[in-house]
Amino acid sequence: MEKPAGYDEAQSFGEFETLPAGGYKCLIKKVVCEKTQAGKEFLKIGFDIAEGEYKDFYQKKFDNDTRSPEERKWSGIWTVFTEGYNPGTTNPKFKGLITSVEASNANFKFDFDEQKLVNKKIGLVFREEEFLGTDGLPHTAVKPFFAVSYDKAEEAKIPNKKVLSDNQYDQAFDATASAADNDDLPF
Repeated sequence: MEKPAGYDEAQSFGEFETLPAGGYKCLIKKVVCEKTQAGKEFLKIGFDIAEGEYKDFYQKKFDNDTRSPEERKWSGIWTVFTEGYNPGTTNPKFKGLITSVEASNANFKFDFDEQKLVNKKIGLVFREEEFLGTDGLPHTAVKPFFAVSYDKAEEAKIPNKKVLSDNQYDQAFDATASAADNDDLPF
């Protein structure tokens, strides 16, 4: 076996800090408005935690990323679609985002110029979410779930964990079981 490139500089899995589910006082750092191939508009909101134990959580994570500058990515991103499931309706999460930003920033009224959201305070409530990783196994991440006013963030009720369906667990179990069957390994 050859030593992989960058081995000495690589961070061991599990040596990084994770954000617990909960409410956080945040600051919007960047906003990009994009559309899906089907024409559905959404905002990609870059944010960081502005106060408390986890202040600058995403900036520190970005600064400590040892990958090349081209590979480094800001991980404090929340994607919010503007349109609801039914055409001609507004997504309640988008409406909640806007009303929460307005409530969190004195004399601010959103005029649908998304760039005016930059440097605004917002409360974000995070929940745990299960997902199937590229390895076919279940994993858990903590992601923003909804917005609240800045001053109510830390007292917000933490939403229930989003869990995989039984069918998704079955897929993960099937993938694990077939990989664990040592009798038929190809080497």
